[in-house]
Amino acid sequence: MTETDYSSFESNLGYSFKDKSILETAFTHTTYVFENGGEHWQSNQRLEFIGDAVLDTVVGEMIYDMKPKCDEGFLSKTRSAAVCERSFAEVARGLEFGRYLLLGKGESQSGGADKDSNLADCFEAVIAAVYFDGGFEAARDVIYKNLSDTVSKAVNGEIFMDYKSRLLEISQSRGCRHQISFVITGERGPAHQKEFDCEVYADDTFLAKATGHSKKDAEQKCAQEAIGVYNSTFMV
Repeated sequence: MTETDYSSFESNLGYSFKDKSILETAFTHTTYVFENGGEHWQSNQRLEFIGDAVLDTVVGEMIYDMKPKCDEGFLSKTRSAAVCERSFAEVARGLEFGRYLLLGKGESQSGGADKDSNLADCFEAVIAAVYFDGGFEAARDVIYKNLSDTVSKAVNGEIFMDYKSRLLEISQSRGCRHQISFVITGERGPAHQKEFDCEVYADDTFLAKATGHSKKDAEQKCAQEAIGVYNSTFMV
């Protein structure tokens, strides 16, 4: 049984765990497990898999109820905006996930307790932990408590996370119409913790660069940075 006092965290989350060990697993990063001679299944990765599915279902339900006349395309696009790394990381920061994350020394020293990817993955794992500890309704209640504001913003168009598509739309709406290209310039790290470097260009003009934990993530972050640069460079 874990010796960590999670009472404050549980109060803020809105759920008290019967089995504290599953919560500790949800906070256990792969780097901590490998550094301490454990196996991959002892980290929070398997919980992430379940948490992702539970979040998709519940957030989809929230949007479905809030917009009863909208079509599948709107529902899907809005859920993608709400169920994303950045949104989950913001919620996790508000709940002080970083205080409880178990990280390897290197990951901890490089600021891993505040990385979007680590926080978002941990949030998914915690939702799965609630699901296994208390059932679907308990997980549903926690999601409603902690993500309602985020979902409302997504429904109202205040969150737009598909920056890549947005950049492509902008580039084709201007008189000079540029060809946007994304280039993965670097890849590093072990299989369980890859990082990818990306650059984006409008024709031959460099716009921005960024790093992400997947190629898709790197491209999205790169596009987000590039939108402002594109507008200031090619505004007509």
